[in-house]
Amino acid sequence: MPVEIGVISSGASEARASVILYDGMEKVVRNESLVVVRNKNGGDVLAVCRGGRGMNENVRTTSFSPGVAYAKTGRIPSSVKEFYVFNLEIIGVIGENGIEQNKLIIAPTSIVEMFTGEDDPMKYLCKPDLFLGHYWAEPKWKIPVLKQYINYHIGIFGVTGSGKSYLARYEIIPLLMRAGYSVIVMDWKGSDYAPYSSHTIPLDKIKVDDATVLRYFSHLTKNFGYYDREENPVATAVERALRTTDWRGNPPEEAREKILLKAKALLEHDASSVKKETATLWFNRLEAAFELITEEEIERFLGTIEPWQILTEARDKKIVVVDMSKGEKEQKLAVFYSIARYLKRLMERKQRLAIALVIDEGPQYAPWQPRGLERETTDLIIDLCALGRSYGLSIVILSQGMAGEIGLNAAVRRNLNTQFIGRIHPLDLEEAQKLASSYYISPENLLTLPEGHFYFLGRMNPSPTPLLISFQINEKR
Repeated sequence: MPVEIGVISSGASEARASVILYDGMEKVVRNESLVVVRNKNGGDVLAVCRGGRGMNENVRTTSFSPGVAYAKTGRIPSSVKEFYVFNLEIIGVIGENGIEQNKLIIAPTSIVEMFTGEDDPMKYLCKPDLFLGHYWAEPKWKIPVLKQYINYHIGIFGVTGSGKSYLARYEIIPLLMRAGYSVIVMDWKGSDYAPYSSHTIPLDKIKVDDATVLRYFSHLTKNFGYYDREENPVATAVERALRTTDWRGNPPEEAREKILLKAKALLEHDASSVKKETATLWFNRLEAAFELITEEEIERFLGTIEPWQILTEARDKKIVVVDMSKGEKEQKLAVFYSIARYLKRLMERKQRLAIALVIDEGPQYAPWQPRGLERETTDLIIDLCALGRSYGLSIVILSQGMAGEIGLNAAVRRNLNTQFIGRIHPLDLEEAQKLASSYYISPENLLTLPEGHFYFLGRMNPSPTPLLISFQINEKR
């Protein structure tokens, strides 16, 4: 049974209240303790303790008092006027089918009781199909999840060492699979997921579509020497060569030679209709471009595994990890773009996917201010989020930062309607203050959260206020 800890103080409303603790309860009640308010105006109100304060009129520092005089001389002032208060963030009134919005003013002097390990308050939140981790202090209190909002997309934020990858690997991904989603993981470093999965695909084995290869070559050669809006016959010739030449599956030197010879032949065909100087310029720019498009660059795109095969394997095995450790950044973005664009095309054809795409190191794909291929991958992620809500695609993005130079693109982050926020970087303090002002969460608390502790907020959370959760690592899962 819940333990009685205090009474509601004056000034309570339907959404906020404070509890004055009984003598000695300040040693029991902690920040993030869950309580129930037996509202004298009607109903039992579930709430969470946040922002405690110790009060003693004898030692106020804003004015001189006898208590201050005692303290100044090294003696202990009287504790007669000492009491302890916790702010209460209201979750809601306990209804028959779960938590409902509390519409009644919480009456002063209403009794407040704290839940202990014997009585699980999570059962009051909803009647869930799925659970995720547990409440931070009680491993027995499993956190309920609203399954229908999984495809409203998920963000996991926290500095290095906060436990993001553990949360994704041991909680989020298994949750997605239990919910009926097949999972494709883009493992940027190749060390957080690939070593723990028996179903991995190396980056260089994946076939990147010709249009994406051309984008990569254009970025590499600065658009083959042309301005973006200028007619570009060299790019057109290379694109046609990629489409009409059987270059994949060959050694890199042969593949490069085939593309170059085909592009030259196409330019020679078109050169008959232009001035000699113009044709010479074409060939010079093609040769200059292929000084940069080396055998090593061609080798990056000799893979033959197509995006549809990755999707098929994910559905068959339930999870596939793309090991991106051996590629350069632009190659990684090109492979991601190719896979993501295929998923987008399926949704545009009205196909329901039941796929979760887990994107590790999110700012690599969608930084705060994207440039080059980053701009295209950022826009594509935004499109995937918009379509995914209707066609069963869940985007899960992990990021060290929330905003600014270390964070995600703002337009992408707005699409992540469920968030898990662990220990944040000091540069994210402004974002933390916005969260703190809404939910009584101390910004300093977000800067010092222990590893493996995350505030869970958003659509998947049946509680309207964030819940502090943790999880236990089970390597056998």
